[in-house]
Order: sequence, then structure tokens, then C-alpha cells
Amino acid sequence: MATSAAVAVRPPPAPLDGRTIRPPGSKSLTNRALLLAGLARGRSTLRGCLESEDTELMRAALARLGVRCEARDDGREVTVDGAGGAFSSLGDPQAPIEVGTAGTAARFLSAALAASPITVTVDGSPRMRERPMAALLEVLAQQGAQLTYHGKPGALPVTIVGAAEGPRGGEIRLARPKSSQFISALILAAPLARAATTIVLEGGTPARPYVDMTLATLEAFGGRGGWDEENADTLVVHPGALVGRDYAIEPDASAASYFLAMAAIYGGAVTIPDLGGASLQGDAGFARVLEQMGAEVEQDAQTTTLRSTGALRGIDVDLSDMPDMTLTLAVVALHAAGTTRIRGVEILRHHESDRLAAGATELRKLGAEVVEEAGGLTITPPAQLRRGVAIDTYLDHRMAMAFALAGEVVINDPGCVRKTFPNYFDVLAELGMVAGS
Repeated sequence: MATSAAVAVRPPPAPLDGRTIRPPGSKSLTNRALLLAGLARGRSTLRGCLESEDTELMRAALARLGVRCEARDDGREVTVDGAGGAFSSLGDPQAPIEVGTAGTAARFLSAALAASPITVTVDGSPRMRERPMAALLEVLAQQGAQLTYHGKPGALPVTIVGAAEGPRGGEIRLARPKSSQFISALILAAPLARAATTIVLEGGTPARPYVDMTLATLEAFGGRGGWDEENADTLVVHPGALVGRDYAIEPDASAASYFLAMAAIYGGAVTIPDLGGASLQGDAGFARVLEQMGAEVEQDAQTTTLRSTGALRGIDVDLSDMPDMTLTLAVVALHAAGTTRIRGVEILRHHESDRLAAGATELRKLGAEVVEEAGGLTITPPAQLRRGVAIDTYLDHRMAMAFALAGEVVINDPGCVRKTFPNYFDVLAELGMVAGS
């Protein structure tokens, strides 16, 4: 059902009665593991991978860089024969490496390419050309790469001439970056540096759980890095060889949030296996946000179960550690009693869409009163939601997936979910939520 045609969606015909739902693999973990396996020595087998537009772009880029990636089981298992260090070859060198709208591919690959003795152009979609890259690219130049911009300085497309002997390492100081992916990109490339890399985050760390995820994945492939015990916003990554391994990808916590939210809104119970309190993903904590709104949550290290009667209340919450949960929570807020305020998510201005502006626009279509702030939204639900509203998705997968939970709505351009959850609307159809299913 991944199509550009509009899809009419409705509430589930009955409360979710003890459903067990297995979301696809984590996009964030899949793309981190693919790149680390590509830089590692030897063979890695990645199990539970996400097969989506973003991960296909990463695999295609690695293949251009001489890394053999063999996907099986509909892309859920990928075998990677690593380069054993920096990339040293490039197939079809006149053609740019395309990253589409994938921020992870754009940022992570740019850092790895700047650390490799090759010349390559990186380009993306029109929206990716607008998304922040400057602070990261400036650091890569300081580390020894040579950059030539073919459009706006500090943005894609850019030609990168990698540092012949690897990045310098040493101290890197960053004001609060517009994306935690900048920090993760530097971490992923730091094992290729000539000396230990110290990253000082002068204005704090946005979405810190994503940085922690990167450090944990790096460690799994034999890298060494972590937070400085004496300086909370300083981390150190040591140079050294990465080693291929078998690696299990967790289910995607962001994808799981839609089914947890569905149960919270419409009642019943849903269990997400293999995703619990021990998850590397900060978004696994979203169940606790729904708990504050009135849902009942049971979460052990490996599993999350949410039960709800559908009676929810508005809350005031800082989502700076899980900004991708903002749109999901905004739609839940339509069904809660009272006002919900979401704070700390100014980072969302620079994603696939300006998610705060886009979210506010679509919430208002449904009858909500919305105050759009620089770093958040305040949402007061209407007495009765409007039915049959056409929701615009702004080429943004999270807009499509979150607003599909709103009620009786029509989702325009549902095919944008290919980015991270290609069969999302097929799953909703199995739950009786798609007209005609």
C-alpha cells in the first residue's frame, strides 16, 4: 500500500485486545551498524535490519565504496564485508553519492568520507539540501578534509576530498548543534583519526539518547569511546580498528510509538516484544509519557505492554530527549482532556519538514487550538474532532504515521512512509483502520 494515492483511515473497529505487534527494525541502529560494519575488518551479519528508503540509500552508498552488502529475508538480514578501515575506492567516481532525505546517511557518510583518502560528491533531495550541515562540515574541514560547495555554502551538494592520512583528532568544540546526528557522525568517524578525538559540547547535547546509542553501537564493533567522567558534556573517542561481528538490531522504538499511542487513544492493550527498558533507543521511554496521560504501562528489560481505557489527560512535558515523539504525542493530545504542552523540541524545525509548523497546521484542520512556540506546541483539543479532514504530509513520514491515528482522516501522499516503515498502512489495514480493508 506504499503509494502516493491518498488513504482514508478510521479508528480501529474495537479496542486492541491484547495485540502483540512487532515493528520493523530500528532505522537509527540499522544505519549506524551498516556504516560501522562497512568500516570494520572482516564480515558482519546484521539481523533484524530495517528495509526502507533510508537504509537502502546507506547500503547503496557502501556498495559504491567497495563494501559488499548482501541482503536476505526481505532486507532484514544483511551480511557486510567491511573495508577494514577508511574507504579507499569509489565506483563511478563522477556520480554523486545520493542520500535522498536520509539525515543519518548524509551526516554519517560525510564524516566517514572526510576521513577517507578519496574524493566524492554527496548530494540529496531538495529538502536535504536545506537541512543543517554547516556545523558538521566546518569541523570536517578543520580535521583535514577539503570541501567544495556546489550550492549554498555549508549545505549539500558538496564535494569532499578526504584527509589522506585520516582526521587529525584532538579537541573539537561545538556550540549546541542543531542535530545530535552531527555528534554521532563525528563519533563514527573518530576511530579513523590519528589521535584521540575529544568532543566538547559547549551548549549541551541535543537528544542525548541518540548519542548514547551511537557510543554503544561503536563499542559493539570494537571501538572505544564514552563520556568524560568529570565533564558531563565532553566525550572522548580513541582511534583503533573496528571488527566485524554478528549484531542484532532492536525493533524501531519510534515505529512502536504509533501502536502504543493507538492503544492509549482507543483503548485495549498492546505488547511490543524485544523492546523494553534495556533498549538503546531513547524513544522506548515514550510509553512512560503515555503513562503520565493515564495509560497503564508494564515494561521490563525486553518488553513493553500498554493498557488503556481511552481516558487520557493533557500533560506538560519536555521531549528534548525524544523529539521524534512530538507528532505522535500531539495527535494523542487531540484525544486527551485538557491542554497538552510539548517543550524542548526546537530541533524539529530542521527535519524532513518543519514538524512544528506542519503539525500545528494539520492539528488546526482537525479543530484543535494550537499555540506554536519556537521549541514546541501547546494543544487544546476541540470538543469534537472534525471528520474526513485531508491531512497533508509534507513529504514527511512521521506526519503521515502520526496523523493516521487522529480519527476519520484522509492521509495525502502516504507513500512517504517508505522512508522508515514501508508497510505501515498495510499494518493499519490488518487492524481494520483503512477504508475498504
